[in-house]
Amino acid sequence: MSLLVLEDFFPFHTRIFYRQVSSAVTRVYETRYGLKPYEWRTMVILGPDGEFTANEIVTKSSMDKVSVSRAITALKARKWILSKANKADGRSRLLRLSSAGKAVYDDLAPLMLEVERKLLSVYSEEEAAELRRLMAKLANQDSAKFIV
Repeated sequence: MSLLVLEDFFPFHTRIFYRQVSSAVTRVYETRYGLKPYEWRTMVILGPDGEFTANEIVTKSSMDKVSVSRAITALKARKWILSKANKADGRSRLLRLSSAGKAVYDDLAPLMLEVERKLLSVYSEEEAAELRRLMAKLANQDSAKFIV
């Protein structure tokens, strides 16, 4: 039997990596606007010109339906997103940022990009590109293949 050593365990390292990255970005949108992670992700997907249904946001974000629904509810309450009927599918609504939501996005987006730049500054350009490539390689796998 192999001995499991936490400090050598890949999932443990990914958790530490996630906490470091998440903590850095969360401080920006949470401190400035009191946003939750799922609210900010929804705003980023909608971006300055996006128009998507809730299901499309779920797909693009990898968030679950409950988180997206909560984000939509909270952002509507702040009047940061608008919705209109979806002519292509009467069962859904198209969502987009309001002018107030765009102002928040426009304030936060450059700050978030600066956080990204600082996080990646510990790597050379080649290392950062390799990290992105390796992360994408794992992310594009069917997680069921890893189940024992």
